[in-house]
Amino acid sequence: MEDFKTIASHELLMEQLSNRDWDKFWLRLMGRCAWILRKRYGVKWKNDELQSFSRDVISEVVNQIFVKGSRNWNIDHYIDFEDFIIGAIDSHINNTLNKAVKETEFDEKKTLSDEDPIGGNIEQIIIGKELKEQIFEVLQESGAKEDELFIFECLADGIVKPEEIRTTIGLSEEEFHNAWRRFKRKREIIKQKLAAK
Repeated sequence: MEDFKTIASHELLMEQLSNRDWDKFWLRLMGRCAWILRKRYGVKWKNDELQSFSRDVISEVVNQIFVKGSRNWNIDHYIDFEDFIIGAIDSHINNTLNKAVKETEFDEKKTLSDEDPIGGNIEQIIIGKELKEQIFEVLQESGAKEDELFIFECLADGIVKPEEIRTTIGLSEEEFHNAWRRFKRKREIIKQKLAAK
């Protein structure tokens, strides 16, 4: 028996378009996009490149949903519109990066050179990754919110200036200040739990 999909009506989409603070929502989407790129795909781009790519992806997804109508919101699968658009952004990032990989020819000697991290000390890379994952788990266990996890990801990726972190994850100054304070309070919990492991 064939599964039927319940696709959001034009009216429901227009409701989402008009009844939303798109300035704040756009910043959250930018932060989420940066998070996906850094966490899932491990990109090490500079901030301006990361932001430019994120803007392009979000613009294209919004265009597909509201203008072209080529990306449908299946409300049986995504009850919440935000979950739908984040899923669409994630899918678009995956498609874009996979297409870029297919179109790029790799020089194997260069990729495996001593200067390249891939050709470096594999043991150090694995230890660093394991420690990062442990800290991430401890943060989640201690009730860290999404913005605190974003802050940790930025720090782990070498983005250490507060203003750079704030713009990377797309928070207002007040939101960042509150998230940073909460994150700093959890540092002692992290140290204690890691010491006990």
